[in-house]
Amino acid sequence: MAKVFGRRLILLAAGRTADGGGGFRRGWDARGGLWAEVRMRSGGLAHDEFGRAPRLRLRITTHGLPVGHPMRPAPGDRLQDGARLFEVEAVHDGERRHLVILASEVPDGEGAR
Repeated sequence: MAKVFGRRLILLAAGRTADGGGGFRRGWDARGGLWAEVRMRSGGLAHDEFGRAPRLRLRITTHGLPVGHPMRPAPGDRLQDGARLFEVEAVHDGERRHLVILASEVPDGEGAR
């Protein structure tokens, strides 16, 4: 069955920006866009310091990219879909034509760019 890559996600990588006082601040740098198919993997409630928060896990499929390519997602990167952010947990390229990305949604308040 053919994959339908109907969602454009922005790949964000952790970066450092000068804070103007001689130090640095962590931020997220956009590397570019990826067309992908996004499917829900699981969902539930996770416990955090404020009680229980919804947790959504996703399976994202995109075109295959070789290891070392600057547009290939890696664990720790983020994918942005409008106002939603997903943290990349793992990347698998078993089919070679496609990358399978396992990700979880970043809760509100943790996604500042």
